[in-house]
Amino acid sequence: MRPCSAALTDYLAANDTFIVADLYTFALPTGEILRYSGWTTPLHIPGTRFPSGSLNYDALGYTDFALGPRFGRSKVATRIGVQPTELDIEILAGAADQIGTVSFADAVRLGLFDGATVELDRLFAPPPDSNVTADAHGALDTSLGAIVWFHGRVADCDAGRSTIRIKVKSLMNLLAIQQMPRRLYQAACTHVFGDAMCGFDRTSLAQTATALSGSTQSEIHTALAPSPAALFDQGTMLSLTGQNTGLTRTIRQMIGGVAYQLRAWLYPVTIGDTFRFLPGCDHTTATCQNTFDNLSHYGGFPYIPPPETAV
Repeated sequence: MRPCSAALTDYLAANDTFIVADLYTFALPTGEILRYSGWTTPLHIPGTRFPSGSLNYDALGYTDFALGPRFGRSKVATRIGVQPTELDIEILAGAADQIGTVSFADAVRLGLFDGATVELDRLFAPPPDSNVTADAHGALDTSLGAIVWFHGRVADCDAGRSTIRIKVKSLMNLLAIQQMPRRLYQAACTHVFGDAMCGFDRTSLAQTATALSGSTQSEIHTALAPSPAALFDQGTMLSLTGQNTGLTRTIRQMIGGVAYQLRAWLYPVTIGDTFRFLPGCDHTTATCQNTFDNLSHYGGFPYIPPPETAV
């Protein structure tokens, strides 16, 4: 049984006529959460009308779904067993459908949706001629709430000339893509920098800086002079103020105080915006020992002889 609000349970038990609308939620790896209404109008839904495990649950306020591009999708299958289910989404996005300052199609081409979490909800509403009070914020009465219909991660996406296609696989698919065995014999460290196996506290070397003149969405000019110079290469930067507050980006390289990101910020960066910089690691023994003094937790095997010598 799919969890839902008590109001929706009572209504479905007593009525056999209702309206159903799809709700699409995309949680991007960089922190952005995009919500789109599958109805003809934007929707303003009480956060408590979603199950507690939903991406849209809000115990204190409302969750808004914008009227964005047009969506089409495949049917959702429910199976017993370990076979992951899939959801195919087709998006017809026009020039006015933008994510930040880029078009929806360009956002897909830039890889912003790679690894994103997707939730499909189904909103149930009484027909307009029912006795239930209509919601003043939209064309539908949203007080009954929604059911989580599908939850998964983006496995593949493609932006064509007129249609964007996104394939989403259920979270069970994560079991099929796990590295087995867990660790391989290789020279480079296999730990994720800063995780429990690595044991290094990245925040101990974090620095905060403001955007200076010349900063753009693709590069942030700062007064930082990290030591060593490559300290923040492959690191993470978190926006603390400005339009990008709460969003993160991976630093490709930092040269002369200028941080170049792998992907541009979605919203314009203004002078004075504050960012927090977390160090990165190239997973070599030299960096682990000399920069982080963490060689005892190194997860690689740099002294394995080549195959010719081993045999």
